[in-house]
Amino acid sequence: MAALVALSGVPAGAGPLPEPTLSSLFPLGGQPGAQVQVTVRGEHLASARAVWFDSSGLTAEIVSRETEGGETTDAESPPDSQASRLTLRVRVDSDEKPGERRLRFVTPGGLSNALTFWVHREPAQWETEGAHELPDGAEALNPYPLVVHGRFTRLGEVDDYSFKAPAGTKLRFQVHSSPALDPAVTLFERSGGWFDPEGTRRLAFHDEDVSYPGSSTEPALSHQFEKPGTYFVRVSSFRGTASPDHGYLLRVVPEPHREASGDSAIPSEPDPKDWEERSWTRTLAQDRMKALWTRAVPSLAPRPEPGSSAGKGESPEEPQPDPFAPIPEVCLSGQDLAGSEPPRITLPTLLTGALQRPGEIHRVRFSAAIGDRIVLEVETPDKTVPLFNPYLKLVDADGVEVVTNVHSFLNSNTEIQKQIYPKTTHAFPRAGDFTLEIRDITATLGDERMSYRVLVRPQVPHMGKIHIEDEVLNLEAGRAGTVSVITDQEEGFEGAIMLTMEGVPPGVEAMTATKSEPVQPPPINRGREDRYIARNKKATLLLVVSPDAPATARPVTVRVAARPVVEGLLGPVTPVKDLFVMVLPTREAHREE
Repeated sequence: MAALVALSGVPAGAGPLPEPTLSSLFPLGGQPGAQVQVTVRGEHLASARAVWFDSSGLTAEIVSRETEGGETTDAESPPDSQASRLTLRVRVDSDEKPGERRLRFVTPGGLSNALTFWVHREPAQWETEGAHELPDGAEALNPYPLVVHGRFTRLGEVDDYSFKAPAGTKLRFQVHSSPALDPAVTLFERSGGWFDPEGTRRLAFHDEDVSYPGSSTEPALSHQFEKPGTYFVRVSSFRGTASPDHGYLLRVVPEPHREASGDSAIPSEPDPKDWEERSWTRTLAQDRMKALWTRAVPSLAPRPEPGSSAGKGESPEEPQPDPFAPIPEVCLSGQDLAGSEPPRITLPTLLTGALQRPGEIHRVRFSAAIGDRIVLEVETPDKTVPLFNPYLKLVDADGVEVVTNVHSFLNSNTEIQKQIYPKTTHAFPRAGDFTLEIRDITATLGDERMSYRVLVRPQVPHMGKIHIEDEVLNLEAGRAGTVSVITDQEEGFEGAIMLTMEGVPPGVEAMTATKSEPVQPPPINRGREDRYIARNKKATLLLVVSPDAPATARPVTVRVAARPVVEGLLGPVTPVKDLFVMVLPTREAHREE
């Protein structure tokens, strides 16, 4: 459910107002049962008339507006078109669960982008103004668990905090930040010497493990303090940048408390809209085959027939496995596989283990018939790329390489480039016994955090991830809006994917359309791209708004769904994404106002 709270009237205008854009809010969160004053910064916020949360447990009212020039007015004053800061009074219900919430603004120009507001159980402390840096200027923290709301307003600023920890205490330090900030967290202890009796020594440091477009930049660090004393935690900006948009929330909790709080609880039923197939960190579970067939046509799944031969096991009378049954799991951790006979598996099997020693290799064997089509999927649940780079190699009975998860191709400079992938497909041109080797791509790394889950299974032709970048559609009456969709066809899927939009506002019609694509130069040589990258097709959904369509006072949730169609048979309907749609008045209506 969404909470919508009216804030002010809609101003008259000569035409449609530009869409609102939010850049930051501060503080970044609040406790259940608390009332928090929050400053929101952005553009085109003058006519904001409502705040829209993705939870009914949060409500808000406007307190004041502030212009770029610093002029402040109360909530009843006419909104200024240059207003860029709004002060809100946010109330959090006492029974609201901790976690991430999304905040948006509703204006005559439509719905804004979203900012994250964190609901936290721990008491809050606000950073004091001015410098507080090591060693003597560090600001003392209240007893933990707690969260600290801070902000970088000076270039090169770092915020140091002091705290006491008994021996054996294990604490977790986690930073959530505004979109503009890329934070890091560092731990120090006092380490005075003859020349510098007030000196400090760095104990631990953490920035995000992986810097990649779209990945989180928020660090988290756990550390056990071996001796009692006063310690320091520093929050810093990666590039030393600063502005009113550089806000952060530092969370300090005992490590057991982190799990008990429920903040990191994993939902028992995954959301089908969050489907990921070619990610190193997506979950590979024993119900993977069943989940794949829900994205295909289940009636086309091969059914087990007692007494029939699968052609894959050691026994010729072995029946074909049930495609919807739980996948058996084989643990390879802790086994000394060097020089020993690899265990034999049948497909599908989920392999789990950890490469704890440099150069360690885990092996399993299985049989395949001519034309068998398999998939190798890898999950790195703890340490992931680029710190842990799983290398899979399949060899035949003579030790000859058959396939790996390394894609070799020519880049735009005609140089050979290689990249490992978390999913690899292969079709066997000949029958035989094959050995799968699992190792790190280097022979110099190994520890207990280099854990893996490797799924070896038959291929299931299915629709993969459905890519939709849009989240908000602000539509003007009498005009049309488009939604671009990319559909992945996985593992030889040759059917059609039917796309629908449910819940469109009155006066809006949803339909499909074609769209010209820019001409792309032919690739030089992409190698065996079909093994590592899904085929895809592009589609366009069109929302046509009639001229007399009524304007919406609040966002309407429109659900995009997909359904596979193979040989005339229909598969299950799968929700893909929820879009927030608003219908705005026509240009003529604005002029009349």
